[in-house]
Amino acid sequence: KGLALALAEKGVFITIVDFSEENGRQVASLVEKINAKFHSKLGFPSAMFVRCDVTNARDLAAAFEKHFLTYGGLDICIISAGVSSSVPFREDQSDGTRTWRRTVNVNLTAAIDSTRLAIKTMEAAKRPGVIINLGSASGLYPMVADPIYSGSKGGIVMFSRALRLYKRQGIRVNVLCPEFVETEMGLRIDSNFINLSGGFVPMEMVVK
Repeated sequence: KGLALALAEKGVFITIVDFSEENGRQVASLVEKINAKFHSKLGFPSAMFVRCDVTNARDLAAAFEKHFLTYGGLDICIISAGVSSSVPFREDQSDGTRTWRRTVNVNLTAAIDSTRLAIKTMEAAKRPGVIINLGSASGLYPMVADPIYSGSKGGIVMFSRALRLYKRQGIRVNVLCPEFVETEMGLRIDSNFINLSGGFVPMEMVVK
């Protein structure tokens, strides 16, 4: 939400992709109101919402296609979907479908799939672009409290860095690795652990 609103303040056309229809439509509506300062009498929406399960390849492809058909290109793609399991790895006796496998599928597999689709969309538009994957500081050094989350974020860090050759065709793939941010997921983490780590990183700092 913070990233979308910051881009809206620059008059950017935005597609919000989220599994939650309520949250997604709310952010898209806020973006349109901000964008009204820059654009008037458009023949298309300055912001739109697409409901999407990022672990579903068809959903993802449809979201990118809708954005491309509406706006004719893709200049900036921010890939920020992320989850963690409430079941500690050492205690998880399940097959992982709703716990660690889901974390890997959302944080790593879906991010790889989204990056691939973003590159294809930018290539189709024949314009330069920027892809920003949301990693985590736990992808730079091990977070023993959640090895699956840490491993999934470490994977997206290395994946993003390994795509540096796309810069030759004008496509930059960056990865942002903040410490704990005050998001819905961040607020579920033990506050004592957050404080020991230096507290939350302000959303304004992440946006900048």
